[in-house]
Amino acid sequence: MKNLLLPVIVLVAFASCTSSKEEYGAVWETSPASFAGVKDVSDFTMNGKFIFDGDEVNIQAYGFDGCVFSKDTLDHTLKWKISNDSLITYNDEDTPGMVYTIMDTTDNLIHLQLMEDIFLTLEK
Repeated sequence: MKNLLLPVIVLVAFASCTSSKEEYGAVWETSPASFAGVKDVSDFTMNGKFIFDGDEVNIQAYGFDGCVFSKDTLDHTLKWKISNDSLITYNDEDTPGMVYTIMDTTDNLIHLQLMEDIFLTLEK
């Protein structure tokens, strides 16, 4: 896992040391089996963006009718940090945030996992 973190550490160092923004396309995915029997859900993916700017990240998620994640567009700016093998987004240090486990990285892709069955791909 340590070998996978090197590209993420480079991203963290670059994003936190410069004022330029790093934008990634985002795709959230989950398995239909996790939501068996849930009505009015027809799609198990959602597109969006992660825009890193220093120690902040703007997360945009483009929900729609039938989307398991949200029917609305979401737009939140949060703080972020890397801890061990996780990308953590949070409002402030005293409030727990979302913890994404870093599963795999390449120069242009970061694969993350949230909880047991939600997967997030960030693509530069």
